[in-house]
Amino acid sequence: MTMLMGEDGPARLARAFPLARRRAGGGAGGAGGPSGPGGTRKVHRNDWVRSRPASAVRSGLQRVLLTPLMRAELRIEVRGVEALDALGGPAVIVANHSSHLDTPVLLDALGPRRRRRVAVAAAADYFFDVWWRSAPSGLVIGTFPLDRRGGRGANTSSQLLADGWSLVIFPEGGRSYTGEMRPFKKGAAYLALEGGVPVVPVALRGTYEAMPPRQNWPSRGRPRISVTFGEPLHGRPGERAGDFTPRIEEAVAKLLANS
Repeated sequence: MTMLMGEDGPARLARAFPLARRRAGGGAGGAGGPSGPGGTRKVHRNDWVRSRPASAVRSGLQRVLLTPLMRAELRIEVRGVEALDALGGPAVIVANHSSHLDTPVLLDALGPRRRRRVAVAAAADYFFDVWWRSAPSGLVIGTFPLDRRGGRGANTSSQLLADGWSLVIFPEGGRSYTGEMRPFKKGAAYLALEGGVPVVPVALRGTYEAMPPRQNWPSRGRPRISVTFGEPLHGRPGERAGDFTPRIEEAVAKLLANS
């Protein structure tokens, strides 16, 4: 991966997340939506989903749709989530990623109170290329655009932390297609160090088996899934993202091994 530490903050952050590439044939002005200046794809921002009214709607939708659906299709066991209660402020929540179930399962595990001010990073050039993906994903899940090209999309992450929002980030940069955890990228560590907030490691066990990539619905029989929260990790004085990242990755790996 390109060295990040020699770049300006927003560009360095954006390059730390290898987000989904533009779909084949979806060039500027293609089916994904209108293009912006210079032929770049327009990003449909959804800052409104973090307003007080939208947050109230999201909380209600998650209670009446997300939780019942997750509990009907899956058996979810949650361990250690109480570690979040002592933080007293925002955090960067990181987890392994191998299924589209990972985000809803993690939000369900957090519970209504803890997830109230949680935003989920999503690829700006896929989830936010058209309004009909950005609006519902933001309203129901709480996603925000993370633009791999830098600019305002990258700045959003730091601003959300400054405003007291915790962020869910999958540092592998995309789903694992084997179920095995892949090396972590530096973006989550950089964000935590820049914002002076802790990182909360999370291990998701069983989501790959319940709904692997290319499967569109959980397997029958209410598969068992465990969500294990670890103790918060704090950046050390003078520590850089390249040094903090292996500590975060090791913490998630240990949680996985013991879950």
